[in-house]
Amino acid sequence: MKNFLNLTILILLSCSGANSQNKETEIIESYFKNNKFENTKEQFNKINTDLLGIKPEKLQDGYNDFLAFNEATNYQISKEGKYIKIGSDILPDLDSVQLNINSNKKLPYFEEILSLNKIIYQNDLTSILNITSKNPDLATDLVVLFNYEKNDALFNAAVRNIQNWDDIEQSSRLPFVFYNTTTNSFKIREKLLVSLKSKDSFLYALTNYLADNMENIIKTNGIPHATLEKAIAYLLQLGFIGKEDIDVQSDKSYLLLNNIYISHPELKDSFQKNKYYGYPSLEKYSKDYGLLQEDNQEKIYSKIIDSDDYTNLRKDKNASSQILQKINTGEQIEVLDQSGDWWLVVSKEGKKGYVHKSRIQSK
Repeated sequence: MKNFLNLTILILLSCSGANSQNKETEIIESYFKNNKFENTKEQFNKINTDLLGIKPEKLQDGYNDFLAFNEATNYQISKEGKYIKIGSDILPDLDSVQLNINSNKKLPYFEEILSLNKIIYQNDLTSILNITSKNPDLATDLVVLFNYEKNDALFNAAVRNIQNWDDIEQSSRLPFVFYNTTTNSFKIREKLLVSLKSKDSFLYALTNYLADNMENIIKTNGIPHATLEKAIAYLLQLGFIGKEDIDVQSDKSYLLLNNIYISHPELKDSFQKNKYYGYPSLEKYSKDYGLLQEDNQEKIYSKIIDSDDYTNLRKDKNASSQILQKINTGEQIEVLDQSGDWWLVVSKEGKKGYVHKSRIQSK
């Protein structure tokens, strides 16, 4: 009897959720129609296929999560309503919303999703100008998540709005590198990345993110190993474009290359094996790196100093990363890379990992 009651409650909740969703869809469609936007099935399917790689048969009834390389974003697609929605919650107080729509009242949330859909499905210039001047975050999502590069003003507004790597949500990181589609084509976004070239700190963080998280990206996001390596090679090459005879002691792009090769020597070997993916500057400075390494064989040694009598050797450059081993205070370590707050070191047991620089004292 208890199981029957539980099943009945689940069915009622499911029906209630479906009814609320259907009502919301009707309300959004009503608002769109009142504002002279009505998406056709043909246009909806065509844009989804051409821009996002979403085939009509892939969409289920109701709302579908809009994904970025297998990770959920803050957007959903309605198959029945033929629109893209911001957020995942059903709108509160739908009856009151309907009354406002009937009185032709402008509602900020509805205006935002109206502009979003007009841009994606109609290339509406008025909406583009509105978002460009008033909503740079949405402009960025349109370019990065939805691959919208048709309007230079909107594209440039999005690029200007991109600043701090740490502010970028996990689901939005890979779309900076590859066009976000469901076709698994993984095409490198050269136009976007070139436009970000002046924001070197952002690009360096992006490059390190790819290199430090290769295994997880391959497993979680389904990007082939060789494709990911080529993207890292492209980002490294990008920093050398327009430069000649750089000073390897101070040039930021070379220092990034140096740090990547120290942290991930397998990339250096793989780049060489794949003829540097045809990137001549990457080949030139990789060879310079090799010559410098041959000339500089002197190893740097330091020792661990920690009030807890030991410190943790970690897999990655953060305090929540996997602990590889504990290193006792006073023990000698070899320092491979002293850039940033986390230094790449080798313990006396031969394990390589990261230790915060505050726990290291030079001899």
